[in-house]
Amino acid sequence: MHNKDILLESIKQPMEQYYQTMKDMIGNWQPLLEVSEKILAGEDVTNDPVPPQLHFLVDWMKLIMRVTRDSVWDWTKPEIQAVYKKIADSPIYKTFAEATVGIVTAILKTGQIGTLVEIGTGPGQVTDRLCAEMTHYNINVPVIISDRSPGIAETAERLRKSYPQLKITDLIWDIRKKPPRELLSKITKPVLLYERFCIPYGGYDAINSIAPVADILVMVEDLSLSGKKEAYDVIYEKIGLQFFTYAEAKKYLDKHFSVIHTCDNKAIEALNLPVTDFTLAMK
Repeated sequence: MHNKDILLESIKQPMEQYYQTMKDMIGNWQPLLEVSEKILAGEDVTNDPVPPQLHFLVDWMKLIMRVTRDSVWDWTKPEIQAVYKKIADSPIYKTFAEATVGIVTAILKTGQIGTLVEIGTGPGQVTDRLCAEMTHYNINVPVIISDRSPGIAETAERLRKSYPQLKITDLIWDIRKKPPRELLSKITKPVLLYERFCIPYGGYDAINSIAPVADILVMVEDLSLSGKKEAYDVIYEKIGLQFFTYAEAKKYLDKHFSVIHTCDNKAIEALNLPVTDFTLAMK
């Protein structure tokens, strides 16, 4: 069994670090909202009103509006790839990654976890960072990484070579479907499961797929707190991204978990953020 109070206490430090970094980096989210409204309206805007660390998002929204006005969005176009790389390499997204690693590591350090499961491993940058932290703190909890792509096998092999002291297993899992038997046969409870931005792929129903596996779930998702679509949400829909709300996600989480905790409340209040990015659910 896991002690919920100990787990909630454990994540305070990484969330405080996240708050401090975000506060120093962007200060206030409101200018980005205002600029996105002008971009959606077709007005010419500069990056000046927005903190420098968010300039890449202004460029991204401008590109989406320009490309989708004249043609179909194609992720393979070099121009799109170049701007998207700026997003992936941006300090704000690296901050999300560090916070994710911080939360998961803090929970593992409580000694209450039997298996760690990751959904949506992708190329494994965040996984690599987490494995490094587990090695640093001599955490020997078995790790199961998963993705819908067969490339997960190559990622796992690279991680096993880099961290031979860790037990790392990989498998393919399309989270629109039930957990594979192979996964269920390998887990030791309590299971800590974490995922990053998988709901836009699997929809809310993905929560029903992953919840039976997880005793503790860390969700890293942009979930609207107000339920109101902001201008940038409308812009992102032009390239196929869906709009999700915390209220609706919580309805699904409540079916499976007894505690639902918004981890980043302090940052939300201080920065006027319209979304929560870090949700912790526990059975």
